[in-house]
Amino acid sequence: MFCPVCRGQSTRVLDSRDSRDGGIRRRRQCLECGHRFTTRERVETTMPVVLKRSGTRQNFDRQKILSGLQVACRKRPISEDKLLEIVHAVELWAATRGEKEILAQEIGARIMHHLYNTDQVAYVRFVSVYRSFDTAQEFEHLLVEMEKGEHVSVDGQRNLFEFDESGQAIAPAESKPAAVKTQSGAKAKTKAKAKAKAKRTRKPKGGA
Repeated sequence: MFCPVCRGQSTRVLDSRDSRDGGIRRRRQCLECGHRFTTRERVETTMPVVLKRSGTRQNFDRQKILSGLQVACRKRPISEDKLLEIVHAVELWAATRGEKEILAQEIGARIMHHLYNTDQVAYVRFVSVYRSFDTAQEFEHLLVEMEKGEHVSVDGQRNLFEFDESGQAIAPAESKPAAVKTQSGAKAKTKAKAKAKAKRTRKPKGGA
């Protein structure tokens, strides 16, 4: 470890603490010039390659995620430590998937989940930029979906948006079975009414 002032190699650790981004923060002092400085250590992990909507590939960039969060959370009561905690959670999730590639929209959706439970103003900001909203109706749809959503854990939270192969937002899949169930119920009631009517109009055998 080199001192940033005199470039001396003799330093000692004064204090060590775990940081919210999953690393270790160490306070050091140079034994040659006495200068004190801080270093941060993080475990090196093999990250998947990010596949963008355009088909291009790029390395996973935690700093890019942090920058996006900082823009969305500007002037909101959210600490830098909380943002680093979200970045670490997304990074850990991506690293432990066991896949060589990961879609950029999956990363975006994961960030949205964390922001939704952290600060909903920041959530709306992030979604509006990430999804490139152009009309007021898109904001209105988002706000309606947020009112319907329940505050649950990140892993159990339903998606407010799902994406097709081109990266465009589509209706949540869980809304479809309800419609099918309603149609099936209506058909069953219609058949029951028809049978009851036929039974009432049927003449008894051997009657006059």
